[in-house]
Amino acid sequence: MPKEYITPGVYVEETPSAPPAIAAMASGVPVFIGYTELAGTAQQPLTLVPRRISHQWEFIQLFGSAFAESGFDVSIKADGTATAMVQSTTPHVLHDSLELFFANGGQECWIISTGRFKSPGEPLQLAELQAGLDVAATLQDIDLIVIPEMQALSLEDYRTLADAALSHAAACHDRFVILDMVIKPATGNPSSQTHFHEGLEIYREHAIGLQHLGWGAVYAPHLLVSLPRRLDEANIQVSLADGSTLSLAHLFSHQRALYTAVIAAIHAQPRALPPSGAIAGCYAAQDRNRGIWKAPANMTLAMVNAPAVELPVADYETMNVDVTRGKSINPIRLFTHKGTLVWGARTLAGNDNEWRYVPTRRLCTWIETCIRRSSGWLMFEENTPATWQKLQASVDLFLMMLWRNSVFIGEKPEQAFFVRVGQGITMTLQDVADGRVRLEIGLATQRPAEFVHMQLSFMLRAQK
Repeated sequence: MPKEYITPGVYVEETPSAPPAIAAMASGVPVFIGYTELAGTAQQPLTLVPRRISHQWEFIQLFGSAFAESGFDVSIKADGTATAMVQSTTPHVLHDSLELFFANGGQECWIISTGRFKSPGEPLQLAELQAGLDVAATLQDIDLIVIPEMQALSLEDYRTLADAALSHAAACHDRFVILDMVIKPATGNPSSQTHFHEGLEIYREHAIGLQHLGWGAVYAPHLLVSLPRRLDEANIQVSLADGSTLSLAHLFSHQRALYTAVIAAIHAQPRALPPSGAIAGCYAAQDRNRGIWKAPANMTLAMVNAPAVELPVADYETMNVDVTRGKSINPIRLFTHKGTLVWGARTLAGNDNEWRYVPTRRLCTWIETCIRRSSGWLMFEENTPATWQKLQASVDLFLMMLWRNSVFIGEKPEQAFFVRVGQGITMTLQDVADGRVRLEIGLATQRPAEFVHMQLSFMLRAQK
């Protein structure tokens, strides 16, 4: 109803000419969960306290450096040449995974420390990593979950944590889990194809459940990296040609030439790390350079020499497609003149027609998050057709902008997406009376006019 003016004069009435805008949220921001060298002080604890960082040096200042390794069998021959063999590896790989993340395009991330490093031989605790995952539920500006140290858990504990992470992502509905495939046959050479195939079958059968598979992806094999090791020189014993034994720290102080030979021999040993940190960096780089709707695949991994296991070409097909259980594993391959490439972009739900691809799952999750976080104005509106039209126009404009950027498949908007809301369309009379708005969205992410359906619900004031 027009306003009545009592006195003469000039009056200005401002009316909104466009529907409320939907802001594009940041993506490619992971949370890393694991053990660190430092965990704060009594005055400033860092255990289970999320901290946001944007550079490796920030991590070192807050949480310390990498784990100092000492599990090497080192000997020096009479001619002064040194040989080294790796006897044991550390399960603490958070620092190095983070370095791979930044090297492969990552920029921003969150860190949740679950406590200080364990002593050599002391197992990691499922409850501590689970506590870190629970804290991640309080973070709102992340969309990836990475727990690289869960590979060191027993198979039973790994499954418990992996299932919990997938359930966590499904419950939050705004994040995605990047998992590392663990290989745990009883015996065998870790670099052999037979060992890998046995581990693949065990992983699919026993390491992952059947719920919420569309909310995560698994990558394999591990990566042989060019990152230097941090050494615990005081506890590395070197066997000399005369039968005596000295620490590496002693050689540094008294026999520098032998020390240099030992260091070279140790760093010449292959070093394998789980790929999740590097993969998270690829996600972040692809989101920033191309968009979250582009598959994070066919990308060269930096600071990686090769996959830990070389497989025949035919074997990569069996990793991508699992007809029986549908648990797809994304392979990492070495190509001549190209380097080590990510060669898959499937979720664990490999047999799901809607959610089998990583970009589809992440795009739809991102769109839903953008709409929800930009629709706060709805809470103060009446549940009327005018409100529904305003909401539909807002979402329609947002999806139209994405379609113009070639996010969806279709020559015309009606082939690429649709937005529906209204009584008798998406809501019943009872929904309207209860103050509930149901918005239905369809997105053509793979083929024109073949839509992935989503339904969003909003609670407004109930009608009196």
